[in-house]
Amino acid sequence: MKRLLLLPLLAGTLSTCREQPLAVADPTFTATVRQPTYGAHPPRILFDEGHNNGHTTRGTYRPFAALLEHDGCPLTVSDGPITGPALAGCDIYVVANARGTGDLNDTPAFTEPECAAIAAWVTQGGALLLIADHYPMGAAVDRLARKFGVQMQQGLVQDSVHHDPSSTDESQLVFSRANHLLAACALTEGVAQVVTYTGQSLRCDAPCVSFLNLSDAAYDLTARPVVVRDGPDTRVNVTFDHPQSAKGRSQGLARVVGQGRVVVLGEAAMLSAQLTRDHTKFGMNANPDNQQLALNIIHWLAARPAAPGRRE
Repeated sequence: MKRLLLLPLLAGTLSTCREQPLAVADPTFTATVRQPTYGAHPPRILFDEGHNNGHTTRGTYRPFAALLEHDGCPLTVSDGPITGPALAGCDIYVVANARGTGDLNDTPAFTEPECAAIAAWVTQGGALLLIADHYPMGAAVDRLARKFGVQMQQGLVQDSVHHDPSSTDESQLVFSRANHLLAACALTEGVAQVVTYTGQSLRCDAPCVSFLNLSDAAYDLTARPVVVRDGPDTRVNVTFDHPQSAKGRSQGLARVVGQGRVVVLGEAAMLSAQLTRDHTKFGMNANPDNQQLALNIIHWLAARPAAPGRRE
């Protein structure tokens, strides 16, 4: 099986695709929380925008930022390198689709000193939400993920059985109570179904909780990127092939590391609310339970006893 994905480059000559994004934050999405969880002393959230991030709080993750603000958690943005002192002022550090440099954006997004600083901060009580999508995002943050015993497949995962029935795309996966792929835990409280939108698979080599379990029918595809330059346009054509079983792997992992906590997601759009050129919705606007998942993740990372916020 082969699948071809065309990706615009962020380095070098701008492509037509970059000038006209494939998707934008849905302007009609309203993030509301009936009973905000946090009041005078919310967890301090630092959102990373200093590592060539595919999602930002003013871009496609604006709905995510708005949701947390409605729950009582304003976000602070970091647009530079990460150090121990930078992390000392926050409780939760969020990384969404950090990318490397060069034509393929698959070089390590974080330096070894940055990874060491993040690992030490988590061990001492910090909380990390690390989100890395299909190629090249998994490759770009694999060095950081391995600090926490998480191995990223770095390609693409699909499921021939448990994908969104409203779509023919086998990479839009469904994790539900009904199909037994959504684990019962604090991270899925009040959630009946989670839908993800084209990501990679994960494996944890340390004690952890997998709450988005891939089925026996799920399979990984290897990424084979090629840079294509055509006049003023530069693209990356990525062919995904060489299917291998993803049985036993995950798209959502959580674990305690020392005094801190880590959640790793193998797909990013699930916590967004996006709109394509043809007005197709995907993310929290397409599957409302994804919104509750986003709240639950932050609540668990904050390790607060307060009851989870509820949607309107």
